[in-house]
Amino acid sequence: MTNAQLSLEIAKRYKVSILLARILILRGVRTPEEAEHWLNWDLPCEHDPFLMKNMGKAIELVSAARENKQKVWVYGDYDLDGISGSAILAGALGDWGLPANWMLPNRFDGGYGLSAVTLQKMKDAGAECLILVDTGITATEEIKAAKEFGMQVLVLDHHKPSGEGLPNADAILDPFLEDCEYPNKSLCATGVAYKFLYALYQQTGKPLSDLEKYLPLVSLSTLADIVPMSAENLYLVRKGMGKFPNSDCLAIQVLYEKLASDKNFVGSSDIHYRMAPLLNASGRMESPDTSLKFLLCKDKEEIEALYERLTEYNTLRRKIELDIYAQAIKRLKEIYESNLPKVLVIDFLEWNIGVVGIVAARMAQEYKRPTAIISVQSDGIAVASARSAGSFNWHAALFPCRDIFIRWGGHVKAAGFNIAAEKINELRVRMEEQANIQGFVPTLEESIDYDLEVSLSEINLNFLHELKKLEPFGNENSYPVFLARQIAVRGLKLLNGGHLRFYAVQGRTSISAIAFNKPYLADSLKAGEIDLIFEARTNVYQGVESVQLIVSGVV
Repeated sequence: MTNAQLSLEIAKRYKVSILLARILILRGVRTPEEAEHWLNWDLPCEHDPFLMKNMGKAIELVSAARENKQKVWVYGDYDLDGISGSAILAGALGDWGLPANWMLPNRFDGGYGLSAVTLQKMKDAGAECLILVDTGITATEEIKAAKEFGMQVLVLDHHKPSGEGLPNADAILDPFLEDCEYPNKSLCATGVAYKFLYALYQQTGKPLSDLEKYLPLVSLSTLADIVPMSAENLYLVRKGMGKFPNSDCLAIQVLYEKLASDKNFVGSSDIHYRMAPLLNASGRMESPDTSLKFLLCKDKEEIEALYERLTEYNTLRRKIELDIYAQAIKRLKEIYESNLPKVLVIDFLEWNIGVVGIVAARMAQEYKRPTAIISVQSDGIAVASARSAGSFNWHAALFPCRDIFIRWGGHVKAAGFNIAAEKINELRVRMEEQANIQGFVPTLEESIDYDLEVSLSEINLNFLHELKKLEPFGNENSYPVFLARQIAVRGLKLLNGGHLRFYAVQGRTSISAIAFNKPYLADSLKAGEIDLIFEARTNVYQGVESVQLIVSGVV
C-alpha cells in the first residue's frame, strides 16, 4: 500500500482529513490499525508497575512505615517534575493513611539534590522514613548519612545512574536500573511516583479511581520535563489532560480556569507555555515551596493568594531572563568573537541561577549549538545549566568529564553541573572534544526542516480542531511544521519586540501570520513570492477564533 493509499484509508476509516492522515504516516503509522493508537484516547496503554525492579521492596517499606506510624518526609527537586512528584506522593500517601511531610531544595541555598543541611533539618524534625523523588540516584554519600541517622530511604528517580555504583537505599525505583524490566524508560519522576502509587493502591486494595485525580500532575511533569512521548506517556498525559475541566483538586481547577486557552480542552501548549512556567517560577526566583503549597492547597482564599504570588514570580522571571539573555549575547562575543565553537560555554559573575537554564535553551535554539550558561558565584563555584541542540547528547558528553565537576547530572537534552571557576576553560576544551567524538556538526543557517508541503486552503479551523486528536505534542511528537510555496506577503509590519506581522496570501486564501523575534526576515518577506515554513495555530481575539501562522523561516 502506498502512502497515498494509506492516507486515504486512514481518512476514510477514522473520518479525518487527508492532511491529518498524512501527519500520522509521518508519526510512523504503517497500517490503518496503527492509527488507532493516536486517534483513540481511550485505548489503554499502561505497563504493569510490578515490572519495575524493587517495586515489592518499595511497597513493603511504606507499608511498614504506616504500620509503625513512622514520621515520613518526601524530598523532591526544585523544578516542576520534583514539585509535582512531591505533591502526588504527599497527597496520595496521605489519602492511603500515611501522612507525609515534605521538603524541597532551594537552588540559592544548597543547590540541587539532597544535602547535609537539609538532611540534618529532617533528622531534627524526627524523620524516620525518607522518600526521594526526582533525585537520589547519585546521592551516595547523602543516603549513607541518612542511613547512619537511622532513616529508611526510598528513591523514586528517572535519571541514569552515574556508573559509579548505586546509593545504599532500602529500595530504588528507576527504569534505568540494570535488569529493570519496565518497558517505558521515558517516565518522568512524577510518572515513576504514579506507577509506585498505582502498585501500592493495587496491592493494598485501595480503589485505583482514588488515584486518578492526581493524573493532571503527571501531565504537567511529563510535558514540562520534555521526556520522550512514549506510548504509555502519551496515554497517561491524555488521561491527565482530560481531567482538568472537572478536577476536584483545587489547584488544577485554578490552573484550568485561569490559564487554559480553550475552556473545553487543555492542550500541551497551555502546559508548555502557561502552566509550567508559572509553577517553575517560584523555584527560579526564590523557593519552590510556594508552588508545592499551591498544588496541595485546599483553601479557596489561600490558593488565590498563592496564585497571585506565583504570577508575581513569573513576571519577575521574565524580566530577569531578558536581562541575562542580552548580557549573554554580549558575553558570547567577548569570549569567542566571530569564531564560534561547536559547544557554547558562556560564563558571567552571579547571574540568577534560576533563570540560566531558560537562557541556555534560547541561546541553543538561536545559535544551533549546545549551550551551557554558567553563573560564577562569589565563593568561586560556578553553577551551570545546559541545553542541547541537534543530535548533541549532554549526558554522554558530561559523563567522561565527571572528574572536573563538583556535582553533575542530567539527560540527553538538558543537564546541570557545579564546577570550580578556574576549570571553566578546561571545560570548554573538553566539551569540544566530546562534540567531535559524537560527530556533532552545528549550523547557523535558519532551519528549513518541515513535515509536509501544504496549500494554505488546507489550513483552516476545522483542521486545527482536528489536530487536537494528536495531542499532547512534545518530545518525539513535535507539533507539525508545514511548507507552503508561492506565498505573497501583504501588509508587513514590524512590531515592538522585533516581531513581524503580515498576511500570507496564496490564491484566494489569506491568513494572518507572525514571525516572533525574527526581524531579520523582513528583507526576505519583501522579496516577492516566497516559500514559507510555519506552524498553524488558533488565535482568539475579542472572542473570535481564527487561524494564525507562526513563521519558522523563509526558503
